[in-house]
Amino acid sequence: MGNVVPRLAFAAAVLFVAVPAWATPVTLHAVDQPGGAVLNEPVTWQVQRLDKAGKPVPTPVAVGSEATLKTDLKPGHYMLTAKRGTISITQGLVVGSSNETRNIVVSSANAAVQADPKAAKAANPTVAATGAPGVATVKQIVAAGAAVQAPASGGTAKLTIGMIPNSGCGFINDPIEWQVFTYSKGVTENGQLVAKKNISSASFTLPAGSYVIRASYKGTQSDLVIPLSVGQSYNYTINLYAGQAKLIAVRPTGPARDLVEWTVVREKPGVDGKYQLVTMVKETSPQLLIREGNYLVIARLGDMWGVQPLSIKAGRITTTKVTMKRGEGAPVVVASAN
Repeated sequence: MGNVVPRLAFAAAVLFVAVPAWATPVTLHAVDQPGGAVLNEPVTWQVQRLDKAGKPVPTPVAVGSEATLKTDLKPGHYMLTAKRGTISITQGLVVGSSNETRNIVVSSANAAVQADPKAAKAANPTVAATGAPGVATVKQIVAAGAAVQAPASGGTAKLTIGMIPNSGCGFINDPIEWQVFTYSKGVTENGQLVAKKNISSASFTLPAGSYVIRASYKGTQSDLVIPLSVGQSYNYTINLYAGQAKLIAVRPTGPARDLVEWTVVREKPGVDGKYQLVTMVKETSPQLLIREGNYLVIARLGDMWGVQPLSIKAGRITTTKVTMKRGEGAPVVVASAN
């Protein structure tokens, strides 16, 4: 990296920030199943921005008619619809400041299943492990013979939500911190916190409307926009698309044996020059769960420091060695109020 490393400022540990003026490249691939190849047939795409009330704006911001949709979207909350023959998939999409490439399962694998993720997994492992190519698999549950009710003031809806680390894996059984905010344009905290739980699979009964669900697990955070209609039950599975990062710090005399301060940030800064903090930990050689993407990992031990690029692929373990040195010029992490 050379002898001089510029001083850097970092933003707060949130995945999604207030909507700036620039756009983010977004690529959506239609697939038949998790981990499958891109479809070789027409798919109709429509992407709509959600307004302040969490409702889709009628005029789409992006459309397409092929299996892959490439577009530029401003960071924020969207609703995407993908149609393949008689199959139609609708799900929320949250766009941040880093490039987004997502696989969207457009098949009968996204059909309605039981409201309990664990029961759904037992009944149909393929469906239960579908996850959320993009953000989440939306499974709307309506009793046999019942009519789908329209949203109405004062009504409630039931939401059951679970999480998988990546496609093909079972549900995470460890406690997950779930927070439910009313939908509001901008950062998640602009809405009102209405419910929270610390459990692997959470169920909420909420008034009809639009919400942002924040899921935090082992330093990894995901925000999901969910519109709920009165009288209906919904089952969502968040797919983290995560991989493992095994980090090793190397001093001039060999591998570090002491506790090292590790900081992982997004690879590319925003236009303000600030980087997004992903996770921090103090361990000798940690193995971290991190969402698929490109990052920078910073190691600090006393007066020594080092920086190394980190590329994470879902379902894989990536080992990264960070060579540390003494001297000035180490990146500076500054927590922001945003």
